[in-house]
Amino acid sequence: MFRVAYIVDHLQIGGAQKHLLRVVEGLDRDQFTPEIWTASDDPGELADEFRARDTAVHAVGIRDSMMRPATLRSTWEMSRELRRHKVDIVHGYLFEGNFLAALARLFRAAPVTFVAKRSLDLYTRRDRRLAAAFSNRVADQVVVNAGSVGELVRTHEWCPPSKILEIPNGVEFPSAAVRRPLDPARPTIGMVGRLGWKKGYEFALEAFAALRKLIPGLQVEIVGEGNLRDELLLQRHALDLEDCVQFLGRRNDVPALLPRWDVYLLSSVIEGMPNALLEAMAAGLPVVSTRAGGCDEIIEDGVSGLLADTHDAAGLADALERVLTDPQLAASLSGAGRKRVEEHYSLDAMIGSMQRAYRASLQDAGFKIPANWAEKTVDSRNSGSPLLENASRGNI
Repeated sequence: MFRVAYIVDHLQIGGAQKHLLRVVEGLDRDQFTPEIWTASDDPGELADEFRARDTAVHAVGIRDSMMRPATLRSTWEMSRELRRHKVDIVHGYLFEGNFLAALARLFRAAPVTFVAKRSLDLYTRRDRRLAAAFSNRVADQVVVNAGSVGELVRTHEWCPPSKILEIPNGVEFPSAAVRRPLDPARPTIGMVGRLGWKKGYEFALEAFAALRKLIPGLQVEIVGEGNLRDELLLQRHALDLEDCVQFLGRRNDVPALLPRWDVYLLSSVIEGMPNALLEAMAAGLPVVSTRAGGCDEIIEDGVSGLLADTHDAAGLADALERVLTDPQLAASLSGAGRKRVEEHYSLDAMIGSMQRAYRASLQDAGFKIPANWAEKTVDSRNSGSPLLENASRGNI
């Protein structure tokens, strides 16, 4: 059995943190024993959920910027503990986790080091960009969740292509589709995500204003919170959409909302590989999305969903009109989208790919892997949608 230490900035509710929760749930505990380390001294509200899954949680205790000399002392102390725990693999997540994982490699904390990049965020500060490049150079493998993210890591963070390993996100697969028969007279569009600039909600609202002229009974439900809420409410008022668009805030019952939506919309201007989009497709909702990040890797335009360019309100309105006025197209997109997630983006596939990567790197480091180790599958058929619930809290 090998020990894996995951290092992340914190365990507040967020996309990477929920992803990690699914990883530790799915790992074959006959092969790998996980533990979590957070850069912050207060791990965060998800810490107890990790502990409930028999995963120890530790804090590095960095209170200020990562780019300070004190970080070296904290990392040395963490590395000493990792050696004491006999950790075999250190796997960093997000900027802070990746940088700490790379520093720990220099302190010989573990024989194998992974780092992970999960979005198309660009580091405009030179020190952070150089730190990301350092993390990529030191790691044995740089895991990305989409081809577009891999290209960014290669070109912007100067990562050697040979180190980049693409493991797409995987989601739980509902045992049955939740899609209802389309009501062309009063259709409902659903959206889930943080009310921030990356999600492009201003373009979605412009699209709704145009679409409502064609479909007077249109209804829209937007789940999530964020710093742009007040601006979006003002835009809704200016576009005379107050009886059409509802901002539902944080919700813990997103799976219960899915059956009352006719189409799921993602209007993002920047993305990695959005779990909320995958879960909507898995639930059987036809989807309309921009081409941001990995979205056009997930969706085959016109087959498993419809795509529009980023920043293109008219393109979104046109795609939504097609789905909402053509029940046959909506049904076709629904079935094909659900099939695509089942075949390419299952939780089983994601966990299996990660475990294979761990075993290969351990072998490269000189460890012997038992020949009879087989893949353990996780139960990816589930009626819930935890990642959609997470997105509704404004973190995806």
